[in-house]
Amino acid sequence: MKKTMVIFNLLALIVLAGCGSVAGTPPPSEAVMPTLLPSATPLPAPTPTPAPTDIPAFPVTVKDGLDNDVTVSAKPVKIVSLTLGTDEIMLDLVGPERLIGVTYNASDATQSNIAARPELAQIKNTVDATPEQVIALEPDLVFAAVWTKPEVIDQIKQAGITVFVVGNFTSIPAMRENVLTIGKLVGEPDKAAAMAAEMDAKLAEIAGKIGARTVKPSVLYYNPAGWVAGKATTPDDIIKQAGGVNAAAELDDWQQISPEKVIELNPDFVILSAFVTEDEFLKNPAFAGLDAVKDGTAVAITDAHMSATSQYIVLAVEDVAKLLYPDAFK
Repeated sequence: MKKTMVIFNLLALIVLAGCGSVAGTPPPSEAVMPTLLPSATPLPAPTPTPAPTDIPAFPVTVKDGLDNDVTVSAKPVKIVSLTLGTDEIMLDLVGPERLIGVTYNASDATQSNIAARPELAQIKNTVDATPEQVIALEPDLVFAAVWTKPEVIDQIKQAGITVFVVGNFTSIPAMRENVLTIGKLVGEPDKAAAMAAEMDAKLAEIAGKIGARTVKPSVLYYNPAGWVAGKATTPDDIIKQAGGVNAAAELDDWQQISPEKVIELNPDFVILSAFVTEDEFLKNPAFAGLDAVKDGTAVAITDAHMSATSQYIVLAVEDVAKLLYPDAFK
């Protein structure tokens, strides 16, 4: 009997030990897992780790004015400019700290919009399209133009230097797009976007002052030896955005015309390049009968604005609009 009771008690203890996981503490593998009741508030989802914001934007590949792919593998810190347009763009985009060479034109107030900028004096090197001079500066990036001699560009490239060739522009939107492209290339897309936005704002301001006009004056942009700007040229776009009509719009691109053709066009306004002398136009007997000469509306305006290939081109639109509609700008 005693032996039977001992066996019974042992069996009872075994059963109770087997039930311990039901009424007692769960196994270690389960104890770390939260138990959610239907009425409990769910735990918030884990916050994802934010992506790093300092991921480098390079390499960058863009198309240049010759439709070539130009790739920059790292943010350029030593930049040389061989065009006045890129002198002006670069000074605002990267400043004198990264712009180590500009053209002689940059300091000429008759054609440069940055000649009076104090930062210009901080740029130690004035360069021309001499490959030996450019290569000696060991730049990361060089800006050239479509009119730069191909052998000069090739020699600079052969030295292992990246060259971006700026194209010819026939409109203000094309210049705006060039600013954005260059901004990507030098690692300053935000600054470039801000510059483009300033251009847009200035054009919108001018358009607002001019308003809708049913009658628009005709304008001729006249250069030495009778070269005038026809359609699909930057002056053509300037005149249109300033609220005028290009008197030479029937002509393609830039063309040289005779005094007789100027008389035939007889524009309301003539914008004279800064390089046109008084004897060539204002005192020329052939043009004495022109309405613009008789009315005093054949004038020169800031040539640095009219010839700009940078963000400063919008100032030419303002100049021409003020000439055509002075009352709107009082």
